[in-house]
Parts: sequence; structure tokens; C-alpha cells
Amino acid sequence: MQRRRPQRNGWTAKRRAQFLDVLQASCNVTEAARSVGMVPVSAYQLRRRDPAFAVQWAEALEQGYAELEMLLLRQSIHGSETTETLEDGKGEGARRTKTVHSFPHAIALRLLLAHKETVDMFRQERGIDRPGSEEVRSEIRRRMAAMHQGDEAEAGADGAQDGGA
Repeated sequence: MQRRRPQRNGWTAKRRAQFLDVLQASCNVTEAARSVGMVPVSAYQLRRRDPAFAVQWAEALEQGYAELEMLLLRQSIHGSETTETLEDGKGEGARRTKTVHSFPHAIALRLLLAHKETVDMFRQERGIDRPGSEEVRSEIRRRMAAMHQGDEAEAGADGAQDGGA
């Protein structure tokens, strides 16, 4: 079997590694291909003809997908904060700080939907328990119940203090 030498502008080992790193970080084939000076169609062609690269691609995508799932979960529970300092409008130079909780959910959901089938199939083949497994859901329910009980206890204590005043 004769191996072809990569072209000067082809898929070198370094380009493949960087592509996979960006794919894992972004779950975006176009962005990953651009990061190494290639076009997405050539990445898909390489994946079709190189089984080892196809496995690495699936692994990178699964890892990035899992990180995105966890990020969405954290964001839905805690939100994200952006702090802006604004003029108060009185012209005296006083400022106020505004904290905004936000996250680009539409982009993240689009990425999740784009790769869901591929990642689910990969996880099933490898026996990987996804982040939404029953154990994880049970742990989330347990934590939410504990937070709810803490809120009720705090409200009861506030009511007792108000009643005694």
C-alpha cells in the first residue's frame, strides 16, 4: 500500500490536530476548517476516506457537545453576568452599575440540534452515559429540593422575626 505524502497545502498532522481542537471547542466544522486554512468540504472528504480521523472527529465532537450541554445546564441554573457602568443621566459624573444575566441560547440550541443524532449514535456505540442520565437528573432534583427547603426555612425565619416586632 502506497501512502500519499500530504500536499504542502493539504491535511498535515498539525492541521488535523488543530482542526480537532477547534471542532471540540466550537462544535462547528466550518470554523474548525477555517482555523487551519481549509474548507469544510475537504474536512468532510478527509473524514470519509480516513477512518482514524473519522473516529477522532467523532470523539472531538462528542467532547465538545458534552461541554456545551453542561454549559447550557449551568447557564439555565445560574445565568451569566455582564456588568456595565452607565452614566446616571444627571450630568454630575455619577455612574451606576447594571448587571445583566444573558446567554446566546439560540446559537447553543442550534449547535446541539445540528449534532444531536451524530453524538447520540457515537455515545450509544461507546456505551457513554450522557449528561442527561437518570443519575444526573436525580441529583439535580435532589439539589433543587434542598434549595427549595432552604428558601422555605428562610421565609419562615423572616416571618417569625416580623411577627415579633
